[in-house]
Amino acid sequence: MSKGLTVVDVSVAEETRNYRTPLQAGEVKYLSVALVAFIAVVVLSAIRNQAIDWMSFLPGYGYALGLLAIGLYIRVFKAAERIAALTVALSGYALFGLSMGIVFHIYMPRPEPVLDDLLLGFDHLFGYHWPDAVEWLASNYAWFGRVLSHVYLSSFAQLILVIVVLGATGRNDKLNQLLLTGMFGLFITFVVWQIFPNFSMGIHYPIPAEAEQAIRLVTNTAYGEMLKDAALNGIPLISNETMMGVVAFPSYHTVMTCLTVWFLYRTVAFWPALMLNILMVPAIHIHGAHHILDFVGGIIVFFAALWVSKAYLMMELKGNKLASASES
Repeated sequence: MSKGLTVVDVSVAEETRNYRTPLQAGEVKYLSVALVAFIAVVVLSAIRNQAIDWMSFLPGYGYALGLLAIGLYIRVFKAAERIAALTVALSGYALFGLSMGIVFHIYMPRPEPVLDDLLLGFDHLFGYHWPDAVEWLASNYAWFGRVLSHVYLSSFAQLILVIVVLGATGRNDKLNQLLLTGMFGLFITFVVWQIFPNFSMGIHYPIPAEAEQAIRLVTNTAYGEMLKDAALNGIPLISNETMMGVVAFPSYHTVMTCLTVWFLYRTVAFWPALMLNILMVPAIHIHGAHHILDFVGGIIVFFAALWVSKAYLMMELKGNKLASASES
């Protein structure tokens, strides 16, 4: 009789091991946040009577959902956990980022930026004037300005690299926290922007065409004019073509820089990422037309989001411990 029970127990244990949950607990958490962001787009666009060209966003959402489906298939049927984890993470990153980008644009126009004078005044206090910095760099070290342009535009690619490194090395806990920290960081940025509307210096200062071309300035005069028009008049139809960075303070580029360096710590990619993101500091100010306080604010937002993400993930662990204690 005891032998029969042993065989049954082993069989049940094997079935349990062979069953693969499509989504892990941390993935459910960050995908839920991404879903809330999408629902916010639908609800807010209706409330604010904002037209959205959904067809232009269809490839982005299709890409994200396709990645999610591939990740679930790989996990359930192919048992390639690391590939599944990074694929699901890329999906969550794309879903949330796209939806929150639309939410920012739904809240145009913002004709009265209340924080710009304070941000500009703080720059002047430290002797920093963005147009002068751009022209000086273009005149003296144009090659370095062009390097900084590439560095500035690498932020999103760097975050994808972090997801790949963490997923490929099986650091799923850090991967989940990376996603949630980035999501909460962007949400906090949105909340601050709602309370204190503000825009980059690109909206205030035109830059000479020669200087723009010399360093391939990202936030150039044309970009500033587009942003100014959106701030004053709104965006009649939000589409993939109208998407742009709209917030100066706090700098989400800084948040992404912190995400990259923090979560690559103790991986093979840490030192190269650190060296690259040291250059991101001047790149953010030159090519992002950011104020000094934007950078400081971005660092504060990162650590606030990191704390919130840890607390959110710990809620599940505490719940599991309480459940285990009650069962025993």
